[in-house]
Amino acid sequence: MYEIQGAYPRGFFVIMAKRNIQHNFVFTYPDNYWFEDLYGLRKSAYVGMRTAEGELYELHLKPSRDKMYLFGYLIKHVDMIRIVKESMNEIIYQRKLPLVLDLDDTLVRLVGEGNERYVPESDIPKCKDRVAVLKDGRRVVLTERVHEFLDWAQTLYDISVCSLGDQNYVENVVTALDPQRTRIRGILYSARSEHDYIKRSPDPGRPPKDLLALYSFCALKDKSIGSSFSLPLILDDETRMWPLEQHDNIIEVKCQANIPVWSVSLFPVVQETLAYVHTEFFRQFDSWYAKSQEAEQYGVPFTRLPPSATSVYKTYLRHILRDMIAKAPALPPQSSASSSSF
Repeated sequence: MYEIQGAYPRGFFVIMAKRNIQHNFVFTYPDNYWFEDLYGLRKSAYVGMRTAEGELYELHLKPSRDKMYLFGYLIKHVDMIRIVKESMNEIIYQRKLPLVLDLDDTLVRLVGEGNERYVPESDIPKCKDRVAVLKDGRRVVLTERVHEFLDWAQTLYDISVCSLGDQNYVENVVTALDPQRTRIRGILYSARSEHDYIKRSPDPGRPPKDLLALYSFCALKDKSIGSSFSLPLILDDETRMWPLEQHDNIIEVKCQANIPVWSVSLFPVVQETLAYVHTEFFRQFDSWYAKSQEAEQYGVPFTRLPPSATSVYKTYLRHILRDMIAKAPALPPQSSASSSSF
């Protein structure tokens, strides 16, 4: 008998599919609530097992779409770790960091009526140059300078999308933002299935979005480069859609104030923040890597922790607050009584 040790979000299955790893076993789908949750959240369970020689394997169990079967993927633990780290190295070796973009109320807003999260039809004449028509006929208003932002960001970041819209909507909006797929080259992830399942579940307060669904390397706990949630940044207007432990990764945006039609300002604050994090992360990475190579050359232990984009981001925010505190306070206005002579 083997005990299920836990569950991974979809990111693990994605990298196995990319490497054409086929299932080895087919099991009958169990009549158990835990597996219902597994299916609803699009996760895969895993079991650890050892051979007589002590070699560790992982058996990943993924529910079929019709909930009739569990497909079993057997893979050596060392091979699983290797392909997970390769997925991270593919990004780092391009001198890029992972960036996840939300769509609605971050980069676009649907045209419609009856809800403040829509751009009303009466506002369209004020922003005709920012309206895009999707393949299904719906229209969205693009945030100002979004194409310019994506052109810039893709030089420093590997850009993915995570949205609560369904998969067709996500792909249609990305086509409007990036018709040639030269800007958004990462994963296009719809968390709509998770969102709908969670709302019907006994625990409806859970967040539907998860970095682990996009990046399997976030599951690594060995304090190596890219482990845990140390690399990705998120641009989103809703922190509550992400697990609490991923809130430090979020650059939270908000609709611009005092403008005639909805937009989110991507310049200069968001752009400058992303530029700083990228520059400082790779400055630290180059130093860390050089020191690790030097230690390896001389055969001495190297215990220095790798850099973290999330830590760089938090330090950047801390320094902004520090500099605001250091500024001389504005002098209080003098009252007419105190300024008059007697």
